[in-house]
Amino acid sequence: MEFERELPKDRAPDERIHDWQEFHHHMPEDKLRTQGSRCMDCGVPFCHTGSLINGMASGCPVNNLIPEWNDLIYKNLWEDEKEL
Repeated sequence: MEFERELPKDRAPDERIHDWQEFHHHMPEDKLRTQGSRCMDCGVPFCHTGSLINGMASGCPVNNLIPEWNDLIYKNLWEDEKEL
């Protein structure tokens, strides 16, 4: 792996209990692109199957095309839904 895994920072619980917003802060787009490229290097093809194996979900539970989505993020085309 060329890049280390980086997670968005969590919002403080005492702040989160007052709204229904996301509990993570948003990451800057450059960091999202870096993490997207990191995902593309993993070489494990289970992220895009969206199937059940022995009753457990394998891949994206909402059937997103994860490698393709991460590639759009890396290329800064993530807002263009026509690309998928």
